[in-house]
Amino acid sequence: MILLDGEITEVNTPPNKADQFRELTIWVPETGEHVELTCYVHDLKKDGLEEGNKISIKIEKKFDVDSLTRDLLKPQ
Repeated sequence: MILLDGEITEVNTPPNKADQFRELTIWVPETGEHVELTCYVHDLKKDGLEEGNKISIKIEKKFDVDSLTRDLLKPQ
């Protein structure tokens, strides 16, 4: 699991489905990079997310054991 802290630097309206989505740009100092996420407008309003808010991003890596086994056993 990776846990990154960042700050929302921009909230933009995407060109399509502007009534449903917003694009967030998040600055992550630990990596020195910006992360862009697309979220539902409803979720942004519900959580009160806006420019300048501090947020945490949790990344979990999950894998499918069956798929991994099939790939390993596939004839070369």
